[in-house]
Amino acid sequence: MSQNKKKFFGKHKDEQEQDLEQTQPLPSMPENTADKTVQTEGNTASEEASEKADADEKNEKAEQLAKSFCKRFNRSQCVRVIIAAGLIILLVGGSVFAVIRSRNTGTEDTIPTTAVVTYGDIGTYIEGSGETAARNTEELGLGIEGKISQVLVSEGDEVHAGDPLVVVDPTGIREQLTAAQAEFTAAQSELTNAQAAITQAQSRIASAQSQYTHGSATAPFSGKFIASSTFAVGQKVSAGQTIGRMVNDSQMQLAVQFSSEYTKDIKAGQTATISTSVGQISAVVSSIDSASGKSTFLVVLTVQNPSGALAQGTSATATINSDSAGTIFSSGSGTLDYIKEQVITAPIGGEITAYNGSNHTYSSGAVIMSISNVTAPDTSDARSSLTAAQSTAAAAQAKVSEIQTRILKLQQEILDATMTASIDGVVTSLNAEEGEETDGTEPLVVVSDLSDTVVTAELMTDEVQSVEPGQTVTMNMYTMDGSELPLTGVVDSVSPEPSQNTGSQGSLTTFKAIITVDSIEGQAISSGMMVDYKIAVAESDSCLIVPTSAIVHTADGSTGVFTKTLIDKDGNEIPFDDTLPIPDGMEAPEGYQLVAVETGVSDANNTEIFWGVDEGATVYLNATPNTSNAVTDEENTAYNS
Repeated sequence: MSQNKKKFFGKHKDEQEQDLEQTQPLPSMPENTADKTVQTEGNTASEEASEKADADEKNEKAEQLAKSFCKRFNRSQCVRVIIAAGLIILLVGGSVFAVIRSRNTGTEDTIPTTAVVTYGDIGTYIEGSGETAARNTEELGLGIEGKISQVLVSEGDEVHAGDPLVVVDPTGIREQLTAAQAEFTAAQSELTNAQAAITQAQSRIASAQSQYTHGSATAPFSGKFIASSTFAVGQKVSAGQTIGRMVNDSQMQLAVQFSSEYTKDIKAGQTATISTSVGQISAVVSSIDSASGKSTFLVVLTVQNPSGALAQGTSATATINSDSAGTIFSSGSGTLDYIKEQVITAPIGGEITAYNGSNHTYSSGAVIMSISNVTAPDTSDARSSLTAAQSTAAAAQAKVSEIQTRILKLQQEILDATMTASIDGVVTSLNAEEGEETDGTEPLVVVSDLSDTVVTAELMTDEVQSVEPGQTVTMNMYTMDGSELPLTGVVDSVSPEPSQNTGSQGSLTTFKAIITVDSIEGQAISSGMMVDYKIAVAESDSCLIVPTSAIVHTADGSTGVFTKTLIDKDGNEIPFDDTLPIPDGMEAPEGYQLVAVETGVSDANNTEIFWGVDEGATVYLNATPNTSNAVTDEENTAYNS
């Protein structure tokens, strides 16, 4: 279907009727175009008046028929009815035209052959129809069951975010929530018991494995190992049996009493001398316990023992060198002891496989005694218990999660039982009456923001490439009383992904474009109203235009129009700035030259001219049948029919 025909059938009914009533061969030619239709001579006025009266009567009947169908069918059906009525009118008009042509045989052709360059508006559009819809709509009441206790709004009411709309009695939901919470407590108890069983089984397995895998007694710090008894390789020991102790004998300490009268004279860090049966050794005051006695107090001295000559339990006395009191003697003797020691036990029961003996020095982490346990511990029972406990715990955890989800849902339903608007808008649907039961399968109330209305346009594959965000849109909305309301808008977005629409004619690929409708001050635009839209793909206002049939395209890609030669006051031709050679097979009309032009926006009827010809210039239409855009008399007659 040609572009001009597509635009004709996309018009409203009134526009179609106006087009059908016109008998101009070029419907879109500007009003001031020269050489309008030339009236043929030889026909009597009375004959034409009579024939026109008959045609008008038939047109009126066809129009009434179309209107009656429009009342019975919806808008989309009405378009097809108007087309049918239009065809009837065309047939009637065609018959009248044929009569007139038959009676005018031999007279001058009525098709215009020239036009005048003029200023006008031009544009190309994509037309269609759709429905208004609020961009933001919320449906409340889905999934809520119970008896409706309050309906606080009516359809058409204006509401604001936070306003209560409908209340459903949540008594039944609360009962379900109480039962679910009891189930949750029991399930949590099951889960806790299962987790405790897992911990116990894991502990049993770890204990058995530690007895088998850790078969060496090691030094916890650097020092001397002193055995508790005599051990030898091949001897049996029990798990946990004391095999000796680890001591740090590189330093020894001596705790002795001093008279309380020297409390203020003895301080930590002072030098001291220890006297034993083997001689005197230097020491340092490491700590003081001044509250250890009434007449005496305890002083701890540290003495170095790198050679190991000092033994634990050796008796010794001490003197401290004080600046204030001189040499201070201890009130008695004390015994030397190790600064650090720790008991060493056998990690597992078994046979000693390696042992270096007592009174040997070891570094931290070194092996003191190796023990072999050739029989691996039996952990099968513990592992079976662990598997069973893990399975029970998993089931209990799943049950807890399921009940928890159900509780959250019920709690939300209790909150949702009082339905409140989350947006400012209008109640566009209300399906709730007090005292009725609702099963939650459909919304009870719908709130729409009618201040932000959109129309969805379905674009064909060859149209979507021409539409982009920001393009202006004009619309006519059909209101409930049958009147039309003009609207404006702009293309908001175009979906890059196609959609498949299946109908009686098969599957059709379309693309969706969202049109934002401009608001009308003081008036809300209802949803679900039929709208005819026209998207401005290309527009140019107050520009030079010529009929499209005047445009000539040459083989080298140049564009021109046959323009009537201009004559000055002296009768001389005024040359054009830029002319084109006449292509082979074409003939220039007498008195015309092919003038080069630059074109802009065009439609099926008119084309914009940027430069080449001026306003008022006469251009020739339908140059010859050999030109790429030539239109024959027969084709032009068929087009206007």
